[in-house]
Amino acid sequence: MRMKPCLIAACAALMLAMSPVTAPLAYADAQGVVAVVNDKPITERDITQRIALLKVLGDANGDISRKAALQSMIDEQVKLAEITKFKLLPTDAEVRDYIARISKGMQTTPEGLAGRLKKQGIGETTFKRYVTALIGFNRILSSKYRGRFTVEPAEVDAKFAEIKNKADTQISKIMNDPRMKGVTVFSLMEINLPVEANDSMLLQSRAVEAQLVLKRLNGCGNARAAADGIFNVKVGKKFEADAAKLPKQLRAALEKAGNGRAVGPMRSKTGIQLLAFCGSRKVTPPKPKFEMPTRQQVERSLINEKFDGLEEEYMKTAREQVYVEYRNSSYAQQ
Repeated sequence: MRMKPCLIAACAALMLAMSPVTAPLAYADAQGVVAVVNDKPITERDITQRIALLKVLGDANGDISRKAALQSMIDEQVKLAEITKFKLLPTDAEVRDYIARISKGMQTTPEGLAGRLKKQGIGETTFKRYVTALIGFNRILSSKYRGRFTVEPAEVDAKFAEIKNKADTQISKIMNDPRMKGVTVFSLMEINLPVEANDSMLLQSRAVEAQLVLKRLNGCGNARAAADGIFNVKVGKKFEADAAKLPKQLRAALEKAGNGRAVGPMRSKTGIQLLAFCGSRKVTPPKPKFEMPTRQQVERSLINEKFDGLEEEYMKTAREQVYVEYRNSSYAQQ
């Protein structure tokens, strides 16, 4: 027997009325749901998008874990529930103004920021919900803890002293590092007289020619002139070497020869070699620079610390008012 269309529609409506939550949750399960907050599913894709959102906005200190991202989304639902309860939902205009301020701070426009988020697969609705939770919950805290966000001058002074003490200690540690004492760098140049065969007579002949170059050499700048008239002399480019890492005998010989002179002749893999000493210099790493923050910056930092502490104090109680079901045990809080 064939059921009439109107009867089919009525049955479908009845089924949906009987199970308003299980249908969307069943769909969410297929999408990899990891937790349900007050009947709202959060999926693996949602977590991936939250991580991307925090990175785009610069709200993530380093790499944020998926577990931390999930907690951020759970807390968002907690905040939205509190905002709704106290009827403190911001208007669309307030959300737009807040987004405009965020965009300006990121040196872009609301349209430019929206484009960055879109590239990461983050929709406008998701971003606005995130901003709505920020604005509304800040209002709750400002109202509840009014007067507790002030900072006394003595607190700022103490924080200044703490910052300076840490900076001085760190700079002192760096300056006492042996590497900060600097190194002596020798500027050297290889002058090679190649010998194709391992012929002792030929090697001796090339050593005599090397002695001639050695006598003529009076500076690295005239190395080619010193080799004039001698067959196949290869003058290399100047290079630098840490004097402390040179063999002691070689370093002593170079220092004895003096600037612009050479030591040798020496046997090399390709023939006979001279090593010219082109000068030395002391290389000292720059002293680390540290700029103390302004008094206003320190005061703002202290206010933010108090705000964060009061926010967590409030959230401890507020989290107890929502139902959280973890569908993936690896995400469950310890």
